[in-house]
Amino acid sequence: MDFAPTPASAAASYRGSIRPVVLWAVLALGLLVANVIHIVTRSWESSFYQTSYATIYFPTDVPTILEWHEREGGIEAELNWIKNPDGWVILKSGEPHTSNDGPFPFFPELEDDIGWNNYTAIPQPAGIGAPIELELRFLPSDYWDSVGLPRPSSYMIRTDSPHGRFDQYPISEWIDNYAYLATEDLTEIDRILTEEVGINESDGTLRKLEKLTVHFRDALGTRCRGNPDHDDRWRDPFLIYQNMRSGEGQGYCTQHAQIFLLFANRAGLLSRLVVTARTKDNNFIYTGHSWVETWVPEQGRWAWNDPSFALIYALDPKGVVLNSVDLSHLRKHGAWEGVTGRIYKDWGWPDIVGEEKSFVDAPFPEVGGVVQRQFFNSAIYKWRRPPNVEDFRSDYTLLFKNWEFFWGNLERYYFKPPLAIANYPTEGNRTYFIRHILLWSFLAALFGVILSRRINRRAKRS
Repeated sequence: MDFAPTPASAAASYRGSIRPVVLWAVLALGLLVANVIHIVTRSWESSFYQTSYATIYFPTDVPTILEWHEREGGIEAELNWIKNPDGWVILKSGEPHTSNDGPFPFFPELEDDIGWNNYTAIPQPAGIGAPIELELRFLPSDYWDSVGLPRPSSYMIRTDSPHGRFDQYPISEWIDNYAYLATEDLTEIDRILTEEVGINESDGTLRKLEKLTVHFRDALGTRCRGNPDHDDRWRDPFLIYQNMRSGEGQGYCTQHAQIFLLFANRAGLLSRLVVTARTKDNNFIYTGHSWVETWVPEQGRWAWNDPSFALIYALDPKGVVLNSVDLSHLRKHGAWEGVTGRIYKDWGWPDIVGEEKSFVDAPFPEVGGVVQRQFFNSAIYKWRRPPNVEDFRSDYTLLFKNWEFFWGNLERYYFKPPLAIANYPTEGNRTYFIRHILLWSFLAALFGVILSRRINRRAKRS
């Protein structure tokens, strides 16, 4: 016999079914409050993710040897590379030796030669990318028997090419497309680059850096150096440039780096912003310095560039461009012999010998005072990913100035932290771990609310 539910039992059943929704809703609300509190107290001094030199300086745009595989008749280098070559030409001691099809270079076994041999692997078609240079030595089994050791490998390898498995990003990860700027602003920037800066497509990377440096020093002069108006710090980089050039605005090193970065990227230079600072308890304090690094495809390296001081690049004794961390290591050991800094000699360099308004290559200690002051052993170096807008830090009203600023900072806060290098442990990775736990927990609780409501509706209909 079927019994119809009484009003009292129906009410009790409804209360029982609604309880999970309420519990999930309370949990979601609590986690939302926790996220907001964490944003407000956000430990912005720890808003970075500590990583390695390899991650910062070896992009996927250049071939990285992930692993070596011994195959029949030789050894193959498995690569991580955004390019997909058709094959490889292998040179031995500079002479053609062999070739192979496929994305990875293969080096034939040399059983009759157990000495060190120099190889160059050239990807095909020609010009697709930089060659891989290495030294390779074949070690037969009787070699290991003779030294009384097990045979760990048939080969010994020496190379300066990036090697191993680590987090890698393409260069494009660092490059802002400035889609948030008005079309007419981008058109005006391109006009300035062509007509005033004199950028030509045939110019090499370092030549473009020279031309940009001249433009900013001559067009902006000394009047734009100083404390920026508060709002000027949070505008888009082209507005900052316009205010500086008109004489209405001034800027710190960060603003000078931002506007240089804008024009460099529009000129075809792949550039990114770097920040360092004084530290307290291994946390980041914004009283340091900002500058730019530019990818030099001619050398396959990032080059340090400091627009605030018309320091265009630094070279080692072999003419290789140096990056920020290279300079930090050299500073630590005072190893400046043969290292030069190329400057644009103007009002900022009265004591440097050279013709006014010319480029001068000076011994680095004579022009690298900013490195001596800022690149200390306990410094934290941060590489900021796009968009090229300032961090809002503790001024939360700035989040509502424009959508790009809001979304850029929110994305940076949760998903695209500035990557950092430091000599000592920091709180950055722990900070982002807590942020992710709070965010995903909130989203899971929100999903619980939605799912519980749907279950209730189905139960009600049945």
